[in-house]
Amino acid sequence: MRRLFLSLVAFFCFLFVASLFSCASSKGKERDDSFFYEENLPLFKEEKLSNNIPVLLKNIPFEKNIEIRIVFLGGASVCPKNKAGIDQLTFDLLSDGEPSVKELSSRGLYFPVSACLSDYSYYGFNCAAQDFFGYLERFAASILSPKYSHQDYLKKEAAASASAFDKSESLRYGLLESVKKRIYSSGHYLEGSYYKTTSRVSEYDIEKNLASLMNAERMVILAAGNFSFKEAAGSKGKPQKKDDALLFGQRAAALLEALEGFFGSVKGSPWSAPNIPQLSFGQKKDSLVHSDYAANDYCAALCVAAPNRSDSDYEDFALASMALDSVLRRELVETKKIASYAGTAVLNARQSAALVIMGGGRQDVDYRESLGSALAMFPEYDELSGVLDVYKNVYVSRVIGSSHNAGATLDQMASSLFYQNDAKAFLERPKKIRAATVQDVIGAYEKHFLSENSLFVLLTN
Repeated sequence: MRRLFLSLVAFFCFLFVASLFSCASSKGKERDDSFFYEENLPLFKEEKLSNNIPVLLKNIPFEKNIEIRIVFLGGASVCPKNKAGIDQLTFDLLSDGEPSVKELSSRGLYFPVSACLSDYSYYGFNCAAQDFFGYLERFAASILSPKYSHQDYLKKEAAASASAFDKSESLRYGLLESVKKRIYSSGHYLEGSYYKTTSRVSEYDIEKNLASLMNAERMVILAAGNFSFKEAAGSKGKPQKKDDALLFGQRAAALLEALEGFFGSVKGSPWSAPNIPQLSFGQKKDSLVHSDYAANDYCAALCVAAPNRSDSDYEDFALASMALDSVLRRELVETKKIASYAGTAVLNARQSAALVIMGGGRQDVDYRESLGSALAMFPEYDELSGVLDVYKNVYVSRVIGSSHNAGATLDQMASSLFYQNDAKAFLERPKKIRAATVQDVIGAYEKHFLSENSLFVLLTN
């Protein structure tokens, strides 16, 4: 059994790593990750506008694009009751309401980006590096001087309502909503990031929400991409001969000046993130949830508290979840065949939760007991020591791979900033991953996934 486990894990992880590193560099060679922090640190710049809005930039010399995001503190944690999805609806209206932005988007030259997450939202755009400064004014105009019409609002609200109805028929979405109602009893995060069938958002709500978002105390501006791109020079079209660091410095200064002109006059008023209490499952009971859309299917999840990004055992926990994914797939999907899918997921937030999920066609089995039996099959010390380096390689490759892409880099920067108080914190992750021992990973597994402080939810017809 141990040999089979090692072989399966090594095979699947090899395929994943191979696919990542096949496009990780122009030479197709794996880079030494031991200097990841040192190599990337000089590619960051941190400044502030005159109204104290932080501006954080990351140069990615081999990227083709640049992406910028205005990040707003709060996200789903401050969403008013029955207004779920209001941030995303606001952002959709802003981008589609600006005619010049809409025209560029239709030609594939400008890509609006936006999202509402647990503790923050963002609105921005992505385009070719050479076009970035030319499009920046149009982006700023879309949020500083919104031009959406009543018809735009009706169209977007109808689309959001239709999407909400589709989600309500999804078992996984229903399971997630059921879990959140039970573990986030404080009320924060309950309204969520997406529009719901219960959402009631008017044009007045949109205007009020935008005015609340445009508060310098809630705003951070992040940008990443190729700020050192070479421009053609002269009639012969010879490329510029300037050092990457010099070009980055010049363009960072130009961007800061432009952002000061656009957003430096945004006023600030006192604002602080809500206090999110620690999750507690101690008084919860296992829950059976009925769904009219389940038919002959089921979906179940074991919920436990997960470490926060800044906790010392976060990387150990992540490695443990990767090992557990392999166990769940082997035991529940391949061997016992009582699930068509099984694995782990994390609800990232100031107080995060981990989910061990399984689902598929309904069978006459005790799902809670089956899941418990699978959890008991987590590899022991000798078994895990044979494959831990493979998991580490996969994990490190994900971190390094994200640094090659503007959008993925901004995801890492925002998460690091809001959950670790430093946008550069993710640069230290490869070293932390490499330092994890077999005992560290087993300890994190036992502490979090085997905790008695848990909740099991089963959703079925």
